[in-house]
Amino acid sequence: MNYLLSALLALSFSVTAVETIEQINFEKEWIKVGHVQFQTELALTPEQRARGLMYRDSAENGMLFVYDEARVLSFWMRNTKVPLDIAYIKADWTMEPVQFLYPYDEKGKASLGPVIGALEMPQGWFKAQGLAAGTKIIRCGKKCE
Repeated sequence: MNYLLSALLALSFSVTAVETIEQINFEKEWIKVGHVQFQTELALTPEQRARGLMYRDSAENGMLFVYDEARVLSFWMRNTKVPLDIAYIKADWTMEPVQFLYPYDEKGKASLGPVIGALEMPQGWFKAQGLAAGTKIIRCGKKCE
């Protein structure tokens, strides 16, 4: 009987805790990046910006991070398993040069100067669309015209 109790006790301590991932909802909005229009998720609150694209298997339509005022930003890839491109957005809503972000890389990639946001997309997306530094980004709301 003591052996059985010891075995059960040992088993209970050997079970690893599973990280609980809090559900965070993201609104969607249509944007226009150069000549390309699509709907993306918005990260507007501190909680949404902290979560970003973590724990996802894909980043199909990316995520637009928006801040109230310009500042130097730095993004990392903690708990992010898909490779991404990031385009920091200057106050005039034009893109800085695109930077590459690699899965699980916790070294931050900083903006070149003060910016009001960032657009993360699947790695290679900006190049495939022919979009580079200086491209204008427009928030359209429900649909771009």
